[in-house]
Amino acid sequence: MFRHLLVHASELPELAEGQVVPSWLSPEEKDIVASLTFPQRRHKWLLGRMAAKRLLTEMGWGADLTILNDEAGVPYAMKAGERLPVSFSLSHRGDWGLAVAAVRADVAVGADLETVEAREPALVRQFFSEEEARRVEAAGDARNAAVARIWSAKEAVLKVLGIGLRHDTRDIVVGEETAVPAGVRGEWRGLEARLAPTLVERIAPQRMALVFRDLGAHVITVALLIG
Repeated sequence: MFRHLLVHASELPELAEGQVVPSWLSPEEKDIVASLTFPQRRHKWLLGRMAAKRLLTEMGWGADLTILNDEAGVPYAMKAGERLPVSFSLSHRGDWGLAVAAVRADVAVGADLETVEAREPALVRQFFSEEEARRVEAAGDARNAAVARIWSAKEAVLKVLGIGLRHDTRDIVVGEETAVPAGVRGEWRGLEARLAPTLVERIAPQRMALVFRDLGAHVITVALLIG
């Protein structure tokens, strides 16, 4: 149903060498990265582009791709002046970049990579539902992992919906583990996600599925719109 690729900054020698505009970028991408004045922002942007280009090339979409974003921030790929009919999503944390792409035309994806670390209590108070907050408190020593998993799931859902964090995150309630959707292979685990009525109307008649993978220090979550 989808494929994913994680890349590390060590695979980008251009960063260590201080190159602001790597040679493997298209002219449009070179203009964008040259405008990113903050090194950390440029670092993340390049990691995402490298992950996307490698993954899409491995999937048979060819080389010489240009990765851009629409007005809502959703990434898309261009080749020879044509937009490729593939849904994919990017995320990055620290020195890691993630790309996830659908392998079916009737599937859209949103993905998020989060670090398992201590978070400010305000994050839970402001962005989690009461049910989610109770689950975090009940997690005990696994609190950091619980927060990362819930937050990652919310971000993935908002990405696949194309609305991002400008929407109230409490309209997405992340529940317990559930069955993995048919067609998802590998070490993925299913998660329940309940959407507010306005979001349910937004995706109808499609259905949503949510899966995650625990990597120890990180968690990856993928939201799928199917149909």
